[in-house]
Amino acid sequence: MTEEEYIAKGDTAWKEQDWKLCLDSYAEAIALNPESLAKEKREMVMQIIRFFNKDMLNP
Repeated sequence: MTEEEYIAKGDTAWKEQDWKLCLDSYAEAIALNPESLAKEKREMVMQIIRFFNKDMLNP
């Protein structure tokens, strides 16, 4: 697969909230091109995963 195909696969996984597939796809794109747009997208996904809002736990 090409870098663009891996990014498209990651974007689709993002829409489906399949975070593992999303991160894996972006990692493959980054392996092909270290300066890929996937690098920024992967960081955004990591921020989503790390987000923690304790107010949502206490209704």
